[in-house]
Amino acid sequence: MSVYVEVVLLNNLAVDALLVYAVLFLRRRKVRKLRFALAAAVGAAVAVGYAVMPDGGRIAVRALLAPVMTLIFDRYSGFKDYIISLALFVALTFALGGTVSGVSYLVGADLNGYLVLGLTAFGALALLVALRCVIAVRAKRARRICAARVTVHGRELTAEALCDSGNTLTDCVSGLPVIIVSEHFAGLVDGWHGEERAANIEGFVELVTVSGRASLPLVGVDTVKVNGRECRAYAALSDKNFEGYEIILQNTMF
Repeated sequence: MSVYVEVVLLNNLAVDALLVYAVLFLRRRKVRKLRFALAAAVGAAVAVGYAVMPDGGRIAVRALLAPVMTLIFDRYSGFKDYIISLALFVALTFALGGTVSGVSYLVGADLNGYLVLGLTAFGALALLVALRCVIAVRAKRARRICAARVTVHGRELTAEALCDSGNTLTDCVSGLPVIIVSEHFAGLVDGWHGEERAANIEGFVELVTVSGRASLPLVGVDTVKVNGRECRAYAALSDKNFEGYEIILQNTMF
């Protein structure tokens, strides 16, 4: 049976996109569009060229493709975080591959050569995207999310903020309330990321959650304005991104 290269490319692009999105979905990670598209494209391109590769190239692809794709589609806080995503990606790849092989055996045809595989994968991807949107909407309704305006060095930034009654953090020296900002939000503020961050850190605050304890660096904030109420505060810089909001407000601020 002759197989069109376009069909193979589309099928692998759809399957790789589904696998990458499934990992991010299960790990509740933010989908970074450029990384997501690049990882899926790399996987599809390598799969198309796999048939004409020498044996050495095929062995290298089998060993390196999953680690490289995992490295591309997300940012990680450490090696352990990366390994968890890699293990999940590999497990889902084997599970999906086994399913496709089983169905191909039952119908007596290799699904990789038919567009139905790509269309089914795209359909499953659309369902996952829709499910994630529904979950996000329900979570937002269950939690109190509001707009917060944070002014730093005279520059005002507006972001979605979680009104968390459990956040009682205060700066032990000044007594000012402490908000917690995501890694993404910190990346928008000059001096809160990269080499300049260390020079702007004014202290640390201990954060205790059900998952453990962490020491977060503190940086100064001119003002935080929520629902027309303005106050001075400090910001604790998290190394994680939050789902559905960028800031966690202290409980005296709303």
